[in-house]
Amino acid sequence: MRRWLKDQGLPLLSFFAAGAIAWGLYAATTAPWLTWAHDGADGGDLIAAAMTWGVPHPSGYPTYCLLGRAFALLPLGSIAHRFHLFSATMAALSTAMVCALAWRELGVETTEHHRPWVAGLAVLVALLWATSRTLWSQAIIAEVYAPLAAGLALSLLLALQPGTPRRWLGLGLVLGLSLGLHLTTVLLLPGLALLLWSRRGPRPARSALSLLAGLVMGLGVYGYLPLAARRDPPINWGDAQTWDGFWWTVGGAPYRSYLFGLPIEHLPERLAAWLALWCQQYTAPGMALALLGLAETWERQRSQALGQLLIVLAFSAYAIGYDTVDSYVYVLPAYLPAAIWLAVGSRSLSRWLARWLPLHLAMAGAAGALALLLGWGFAERLPALNLSQDRESREWVEDALATLPPGALLITGEDRHTFALDYAQWAEGRRRDLCVVDGELLPYRWYVEQLSRRCPSLARSGASPSLPALLAEQFGQRPIYLASPRPELGVHWRIERRGPLWLVAGPLAPF
Repeated sequence: MRRWLKDQGLPLLSFFAAGAIAWGLYAATTAPWLTWAHDGADGGDLIAAAMTWGVPHPSGYPTYCLLGRAFALLPLGSIAHRFHLFSATMAALSTAMVCALAWRELGVETTEHHRPWVAGLAVLVALLWATSRTLWSQAIIAEVYAPLAAGLALSLLLALQPGTPRRWLGLGLVLGLSLGLHLTTVLLLPGLALLLWSRRGPRPARSALSLLAGLVMGLGVYGYLPLAARRDPPINWGDAQTWDGFWWTVGGAPYRSYLFGLPIEHLPERLAAWLALWCQQYTAPGMALALLGLAETWERQRSQALGQLLIVLAFSAYAIGYDTVDSYVYVLPAYLPAAIWLAVGSRSLSRWLARWLPLHLAMAGAAGALALLLGWGFAERLPALNLSQDRESREWVEDALATLPPGALLITGEDRHTFALDYAQWAEGRRRDLCVVDGELLPYRWYVEQLSRRCPSLARSGASPSLPALLAEQFGQRPIYLASPRPELGVHWRIERRGPLWLVAGPLAPF
């Protein structure tokens, strides 16, 4: 035991320190309630689905629903705040794993005397990852990307270790569960395959079978979707209890047109934004240091460098071609290999300084450079990312609920409004007398059938109703409000502002 503590105690302490510091930063800067910041409008849908054993928007995110629901059992403030802290915890775990990855690179050919410096450099590299703009922004909201970062960081860590059947089984399990967080995990596979091939060991067939067995076990998490849908929860996208509904949900049917849908004329602008993103993560000098690390990795371990580059290119290409304004979050996994390159780059810097200085002073110089980058990035990002005083979504929800009379019908048209009200109704149990209808989902039969069960007075036979038909049918039976203006309705209806909402006051002409 003493020998083990001597060998592993300092690495474990550094992993814990990096994760604990990151968690403290995230906990101090997360929002106290639901937030729309950092493109986090989907949080209301994810939380409401998890808390009602339901199915959120495609691809259903079963791993998130199960893990988030379990974490929400902890008494840590509002339900939304608990899910923010779930993201914070997952991002902190990814930070600890990046520290382990950095230690693996920095610990090569290091004497016992210099191990404390290696620990310091590894922690600094991990904290550069923790405070990178995209990870920090996602670590303090209810979204799937911080847990995804933890899953992919663990996958990389396992892939870079000496291969054994048990380790390959664990890697497959982590990959399967990560696919239950986000299907873009599949983009990791080409680069990961190259990394694994170089560490395949003497019995590659057995290792491959172990990996496949773990993957199948992990993908079993998708069994949650039909089981949840059978319960007819209030949040039940696609009605996944049928095969058509299951594949519609898992396959992300509503979003397929965004995949590589970016118009070609916007490609130069998107490429420029992609380059700027890299400098936002680790600062421009930090990226220069990472490129230095990539160059050294290329010289020493070309298969590892190629595998890491494949990961960067796969996620980058997906994000660049995905035609939405928030596609920048899909680049997040690509920053993981860059964190490893930062570690290698800091090692190269210390060796260069060691030409003129004792090694411990050279390592101190490299640590000082990393600390400067960390302080620079932290000071620059903190004002923009801090959500501890964010009140926008809460104020809108409170004002909207205060405005709506009992039994009102509210037509929404933006995800942030729909999902925030879903959270208030189904996670916090407030104002379930209201009937909230997302006007953009009315073309889907599964949604209309769900509405008829939520709000029996809306039940209709036949095809899905149009929004004008729904208004014509419901006007006079209950008050009707809009969460945001709809110019197409203003042609036939008198619309009046009421607080944060718009009241459908009556038709402009007799029906």
